[in-house]
Amino acid sequence: MDSLDIRIAATNEVEKIIPVFKELRPHRTEDQLRQLFASACQEGYKVAYIGTDQLAFSVLGFRIETCIFSGKTLKVDDLATLSSEKNKGYAGRLFQWVKEYAKKEDCEHLNLDSGFHRRDAYKFYLNQGLYVESLHFGRKVAEL
Repeated sequence: MDSLDIRIAATNEVEKIIPVFKELRPHRTEDQLRQLFASACQEGYKVAYIGTDQLAFSVLGFRIETCIFSGKTLKVDDLATLSSEKNKGYAGRLFQWVKEYAKKEDCEHLNLDSGFHRRDAYKFYLNQGLYVESLHFGRKVAEL
């Protein structure tokens, strides 16, 4: 596979995406990532990736959901590139692809949440045509 091809990961391709997810979500073990990926896929989650047959260099995890506020919405849950593969344009290619995917799927809205600590990502999202529309509030249920 050409490293610039964008593909949707099948559930049995989890091993090729784990290294990218481990960098993005270091608080999760590899076993947790495998289990969460399988569960999320059952709920409609998909991962588009750029890489080889053995390793994803960059991933974009997303789902489509219907919300009262925004209608049919494509929600980007995850976007990351391996540290060794940064600055090669992979994230930009994936984001352009997901915008086209949202249009093809007749979505009304595309959104994502980004942690406050990911300041470098803000400029990227703004350059991709997104706006800061709201704040996301949350807390671990065990802490409530």
